[in-house]
This record gives sequence, C-alpha cells and structure tokens, in this order.
Amino acid sequence: MSWWLRVHSVAVSALAIALCLTAGPLLESSAVPLPALLGGLAVSVPLPLIIPLAGACALLYGLDRAPAECEATAVRPVRHWNLALLGGAAVLVTLISAVEALFLGFPLSLGMARNLIGYLGVGLLVRGFIGGQFGTMAAAALPVFCSLIGVGPGGRPYVWAWPLHDAHSAAAAAAAGLLFCAGLVTMARGRQVMRRG
Repeated sequence: MSWWLRVHSVAVSALAIALCLTAGPLLESSAVPLPALLGGLAVSVPLPLIIPLAGACALLYGLDRAPAECEATAVRPVRHWNLALLGGAAVLVTLISAVEALFLGFPLSLGMARNLIGYLGVGLLVRGFIGGQFGTMAAAALPVFCSLIGVGPGGRPYVWAWPLHDAHSAAAAAAAGLLFCAGLVTMARGRQVMRRG
C-alpha cells in the first residue's frame, strides 16, 4: 500500500487539491481572459473555475507514474485502488466545496468541484482511449478549447462548454458528472493503451 501511495503521488495530489480549494475563495474576484473565436476577442473566465486543473492534472499524472504493465500484472487489485482514489477525491472535493459555499459564502465553490470532476472525466476518457500521456494534456487544453469555440456571439457559453458556465448551472454539472462516470467506467473496464518504452 505504501508503494502504491508513493508511486501514484497521492500526497502531492492531495496537496494540489487542498491548495486549489484554499486559493479559490482568495482569488474569487480574479478572472483570466481566454481567446475566443466566436464570442469576440476574449472571454473573461473566473480564475477559481480554472484553478481545479492543478488538482485534476496532479491526479491524472499520479495515475500514469506506474508502468501499465506492472499494474496489469499486480497481485493486488490496483485498478480498484485507483478507482477508489478518484471517487474519494471527487466526493471529498464536492463536500468541501459545499462547506465553502455554505459557511464562506463563496458562490464559485460548487463550480470548482464541478470543473475538477469534469476535467478528471475528460482526462480519464482520453487516457483510456488514446494513452496516459495525453489525458493530462487534454484536460489542461479543455478550458482554452471551450473558450475558442464554445462561446456564442452574445458571450454566453454553449451547453457543451461546461467549464465556462456559472457555478449553479445544472446542465454543466450533469455534463461534468457524465464525463466523470464515463471515465471511471473506461478505467474500470481496463481500457487503456499500453505505453511503449
């Protein structure tokens, strides 16, 4: 178990998620201008909606640190531990975000949890079908991709551009949750491209 914790950088992932959840309320009024092709020159995205990328990328990177061949032939059910780590992280982030929303009055906290879960889902899907090294890159590129072609002429994001929606969007939460569940199913079924050395 200690080998698994070390190899998958669980402590680093936990620290990255904790820093994300701590920095979100502190940077509530900050925004990042992202380029937009359809909705004007730039889209101003609240920084707390982009910060969860650090936690999601840390978790995805930790999953890919161990050689896939070693995990596939391990005696213990390593895939179940990986699924438990991701599910536990999603539940914990959602609970902490709900506490932040209730007690700190931070309106973007649920959007942060939604985006972390959605970024993980996209990364897991890409990781499962294309390869582990591309999962983290796909998650990191998603906000820029959504800002480029996911914003309509009125500056309002399309339904599928869920990372750009406000924190209380039910459609965005459903899309992120669906992506996360699909990513977990892909991982549970063992669909992953083996890396070549």
